Amino acid sequence: MLDAIARNIQGDKLRRLYRFWQIQERAGAAPPARGFDVEGLSPWAREVVLIEVRERARYRYGYYGTSFRAAFGVDMTGAHVDELPGEQAGILAAEYSHIRRTRRPYWRMYAAWFGDHSETWERLAMPLLAPGGEVGFIIAAAYRADSDLKAA
Repeated sequence: MLDAIARNIQGDKLRRLYRFWQIQERAGAAPPARGFDVEGLSPWAREVVLIEVRERARYRYGYYGTSFRAAFGVDMTGAHVDELPGEQAGILAAEYSHIRRTRRPYWRMYAAWFGDHSETWERLAMPLLAPGGEVGFIIAAAYRADSDLKAA
């Protein structure tokens, strides 16, 4: 039986990424960061960010995919989420804190303004656990809803 996130995901690429993450789960818990098949992420590399969970709930971009760079006009690799504009930083920090607390993935649809037009995006963020069982990394991916809903 599919879980609520799997039922809600609309885009094929995002659905496949979620299945890839699920395959690596351990006994119903998020997959460990150590041993996670990072090379297996290559089909999604352009649309993925890898966030390091730092001390005092700071989140740092360890990898920032090229689609994010193109969409937002900046490469955030090495930067912290709190360096983003206020509202955006607040939304992402709350999302990542929720993932950190629950150790479960988080899915959402959202609209964002890009210059003079609005776009709808579908986003999924998934935890990877550190050796102590806390969330050490978060993998996040996003796709424009109108461009990926029927993608193969």
